[in-house]
This record gives sequence, structure tokens and C-alpha cells, in this order.
Amino acid sequence: MSGLVDALAAMTAPWADLYAESTVIETAVLFLHLGGMLAAGGLAFTLDRAVIRSARGWPDRGQLAREIHASHGAVLGGLAVVFLSGAMLTASDPGFYLLSIVFWAKMGVVVLLLVNGWFLKRAGEHLLAEPESEGAFRALRGAALRSGGLWALSVLAGVAVTLYV
Repeated sequence: MSGLVDALAAMTAPWADLYAESTVIETAVLFLHLGGMLAAGGLAFTLDRAVIRSARGWPDRGQLAREIHASHGAVLGGLAVVFLSGAMLTASDPGFYLLSIVFWAKMGVVVLLLVNGWFLKRAGEHLLAEPESEGAFRALRGAALRSGGLWALSVLAGVAVTLYV
């Protein structure tokens, strides 16, 4: 794997040099990464909380499903910023990130978050079509519970990446 990392480091060397020499660029990229996490994760967390609370008797599950459906674009937009800025961070020091077990653990959490997001979207669509479906609501609630945990774990892993190689 070291040969691949060396090749990627050579390809991204101009970016890595620019990134290393500019605190403005470093700050902007980190801001985009954290801001995207805040926007996407914050919205997802808020909606997850609404789903979990609705187990106690949301008056209109159809409205809840419509809110979740309407939010997907904003969450995906935030995630797109996170992915772009994450790629920029990785390209700034591929030898550090790509050889880090913690980095790959974080990528695993991100994959789980995306898979869970797909399940959440499907359950929300099912609930949108059948607001009284207990099965759809249980699936949505389970995905919302996992979502909150995975977002938190993703942030924890992101912090850990900077501390452990």
C-alpha cells in the first residue's frame, strides 16, 4: 500500500504544499469540513430526535414523513461539502491519513452512516405513502436511533484521526 500512498502523495504534492503554507486555506478547508458536519449532522440529529419523540404519539406521522423527505436535500448537500473538504484534507497529507487505522475506522463509520441514511430514506418514503404503517414507523425509528449514534461516532473518530496515526 505504501507505493500507492507514495504515488498519491506525489500527485497531490502541489496541493499539500499550498495547504501547508497557507493558514487561510487550512482554516477554510477545516471550516468547510466542520461546518458541513454541523449543518448536515445538526439537521439529521434534529429530525432523528423528532422521530424518536414521535414514538410517544406524534399527532401527524404523515407530516413527520414530509419533513424528513423535505430535509434529505439539505443533509446531502452538507455531506457533499464534508466529502469534498475531507478529500482536500486527505490530499494535504495522504501519508498521514491513508496509513492511519483510525482514519479507515472513521471511513467505515461514514459508510455505515450512508447505508443507514439510505434505510432512513426508504422508511421515510414508506411512511409517507402509508402514514399509519407501524412497520414503516418502527423502521424509521430504528434508523433514527442508529443515525444519532453514528453521527456522534463519526465526530469522535474525526477527532481521534488527528491524535492517532
